[in-house]
Amino acid sequence: MSEIPELFRFLTAESKVAGVPASAELSATYFLAKLSSECDPSDVEHDISHKVPGVVVVDSRSVESFQEAHIPGALNLPHRTLSPEDVADLDREATYVTYGFGPDCNAGTKGAAKLAVLGFKVKEMIGGFEYWKRDGFPVESGNPSDS
Repeated sequence: MSEIPELFRFLTAESKVAGVPASAELSATYFLAKLSSECDPSDVEHDISHKVPGVVVVDSRSVESFQEAHIPGALNLPHRTLSPEDVADLDREATYVTYGFGPDCNAGTKGAAKLAVLGFKVKEMIGGFEYWKRDGFPVESGNPSDS
């Protein structure tokens, strides 16, 4: 209970930025944990264009949205129907990067959560497909298996 007055002091401090200070160690732990769980479109584009092995992009949106447009080479694993059977043949050593429509869509988060529960290493691409397109990165349509 003695911590409450100290916490209250921080929350009511004049500075809204420095009022609740974090140690360098706590900041490092927080930001490294954050980076271990997410990446941005430029990170993903870099790894795709440099053909970095072991990175698999997953579109967690619906089949219809995927066919309309998606990141080139992405797998379509819609989060709503994702099951253990859907991932049985996936590489368990790869790192999977999921995405949804944009910042206001949590399809990428739901897809990432399901893949993680199923035992995969996963990151979510922040900004989703909206930010990928906004940054001018290439898109494709249709189903890659149709080619």
